[in-house]
Amino acid sequence: MGLMEPVDTTHHYEAPLIAKLLHKLPHYNITFHRIANTTFRPTDAVYLESLGILGSVPAALLIVSLFGLLLYLMTRCCDRKPRPAHSIKSLKITLSIVTVLCCAAIGLGLYGNDDLHNGLLEVLTAGRKVDNLVSSVRNQTHILENTLAMKIRPQLVELADIFDQPASNQTALSQLIMALNVVQGNVTIAINAAGDIRRPLMGIVMSGFLNMGDQWELIRWPGTVAILALLLVLCAVLLVGVARHSRCALILFSVCGLLAVTGSWLMSGLYLSSSVAVGDLCIDPAEYLASEAPSEMPTDVLLYYTQCESVRSNPFTQRLRESQNAINNARTSMSTVSKVSLVLFKSAGLQPKLGAVTADLNLSERLLTQLTALVDCKAIHYNYLTAARGLCEGGLLGLVLMLIASFIAAILLTVMVWVDSHTWIYIRKRNDYSQVDEPSYISHQPQQNHQNMTRTLPRNHNGPPAISGSHTLAHAGRKHHEMMAHPHVHPHHGTMRPMGTHTLGRLPSHNHSPGHMPGPNNGKYATLSKQCKTLEANDFY
Repeated sequence: MGLMEPVDTTHHYEAPLIAKLLHKLPHYNITFHRIANTTFRPTDAVYLESLGILGSVPAALLIVSLFGLLLYLMTRCCDRKPRPAHSIKSLKITLSIVTVLCCAAIGLGLYGNDDLHNGLLEVLTAGRKVDNLVSSVRNQTHILENTLAMKIRPQLVELADIFDQPASNQTALSQLIMALNVVQGNVTIAINAAGDIRRPLMGIVMSGFLNMGDQWELIRWPGTVAILALLLVLCAVLLVGVARHSRCALILFSVCGLLAVTGSWLMSGLYLSSSVAVGDLCIDPAEYLASEAPSEMPTDVLLYYTQCESVRSNPFTQRLRESQNAINNARTSMSTVSKVSLVLFKSAGLQPKLGAVTADLNLSERLLTQLTALVDCKAIHYNYLTAARGLCEGGLLGLVLMLIASFIAAILLTVMVWVDSHTWIYIRKRNDYSQVDEPSYISHQPQQNHQNMTRTLPRNHNGPPAISGSHTLAHAGRKHHEMMAHPHVHPHHGTMRPMGTHTLGRLPSHNHSPGHMPGPNNGKYATLSKQCKTLEANDFY
């Protein structure tokens, strides 16, 4: 911990162009008044309202697209006219092209999601390094304080108790006590300086935020991949339905496509608000950090680490220098104490106590040396630049790509649902794809009538034989002409048949009064039996 990262501190953070463009987007509150202060302020209600207004634009487009789709379905749902196969060929080609473009847009979203993931990982990694550096500074100052206050100070108290005993040389004893007081005073100065260094850093605890960021990214990244993969599967279902002319697949896409359109527009709104918010943050991340810094941390401390300019002095330098001077003075005075005390109090066993105090002072000096390297701005500034560039360059670019991909995918999915809803309406069974032409209908009709007549005409045991076989139409036509020429003569016996007997011609008339057609069937063609099929006019052609 505390290793220096190689960085050229003359290069400072500059907001990328994409962040500047997003920051220039108009911010309106709920009353549609443009707000003047567009800095990143996530705790300000007016600023959050402006982000919500921007995010509602894709939601409005969603409502418009769904309303247009509703109007289209209302106009086309009643159109049940069968179409020939070639009439939906253009629709299938259109669906295929739009689906491939939608797959490309989804692929762009996957690429942007990966860029955003990498950018956030850089932010989290750099944040952990900064948190470790700050923790190291706190730990070093805490160890320094404990060494000075919990080890050296009690040992000095014990030495002072020993030096209260009478000595043979009062002048040397006075010099000894004075040197011991100098050591105690310098230890107190070093303890206070270490506390002043550690106190502003006590409120900086980023581990909770970083852990939450890790958990959120652990859910966001695979969740986004899963959603985009489902959209790809849905596009694949549509392509299979188009290729196989499957009505079920096209209907399935129509239903699921509405959910996909809704989700895509909502994701566009979320990505738009997030992109603008990150763009506002990336204009000046140091300003946001200063606003969120603990009240114990002075502003000059934060500016020193975020800018790391040579004209700015280390805010901890004065306290570090005080501690260093105090420990050096304590070591010098402790050397005097050791020399005099060993002469005045030879039999008191002072050597171990004096050696322990000297060792603890040396440890404190080493801790101060390490602390001086830790509080330098270069390491923290390097990680600050890494986090800022990771978020505002790679991460923001990925977020914008996801915004563009979701917006394009939403438009293409809307078109796909429209065209798909127009396509599956005209898909029927395979024998209904094309219209049945009139010659084909006529050519097959006599054969069917022949079969029906053969099946339905019974044999009359008291009259002529039943009509059957392939001579049905010819025999029926001949009888028809004979009966029309001799309406009162039976075709076989030459005698009159009673009215109501079965003939193939019109029934004779005994009453030629106007308005009354002769025969029991009013002049229509009679049936061969009451159970058989009535011969229609087209049966004779």
